[in-house]
Amino acid sequence: MTLVLLVFLGGVLTILSPCILPVLPFVFARSEQKFLTSGLPLLAGMAVTFAGIATLAAVGGAWAVRVNQYGRLLAMALLTVFAATLLSRRLADWMARPFVAVGNRLMPSAAGAGAKVGLVPSLLLGVATGFLWAPCAGPILGLVLTGAAISGPNAHTTALLFAYAAGAATVVGNCGPRGWQGICGVAAVSRCG
Repeated sequence: MTLVLLVFLGGVLTILSPCILPVLPFVFARSEQKFLTSGLPLLAGMAVTFAGIATLAAVGGAWAVRVNQYGRLLAMALLTVFAATLLSRRLADWMARPFVAVGNRLMPSAAGAGAKVGLVPSLLLGVATGFLWAPCAGPILGLVLTGAAISGPNAHTTALLFAYAAGAATVVGNCGPRGWQGICGVAAVSRCG
């Protein structure tokens, strides 16, 4: 239980990482909506995706080593495509169009700024946020994953990953306009506003 609490506190300390910056706009965009139908699904989706990705990394670590050569080829192909988008605005616009359409569906329209946001779009935005944040979770998550590699993937490892994700979601949830006196206001005012 002590280890779960320490990992939760490690997740709370994630606010000090610069990797929090890409996540905060999503939280701020939902801050004026009801917490139960907008903020909570966003944070739950983020935490579940975050823990799920880390669990898959712990379980699939050996597999990832075997397919590393194919990953490098895929990475080179993607870098080539992304470089081409930097050279051609038309190609960049064409490739970005589906992502912009999905983003527009997840966020309320500018014309209806006071429009209610549904549960499913908030949950999907949380999942996207979890994917965004998972790769740069920091040294605490690295320690948890190292423990998973040593002891093998099991339910305890997944519980630790969920504790980390819950700590991160707790502090991110307090980083809205209503949370200025909360954790965000104390720990990282310069990063939240």
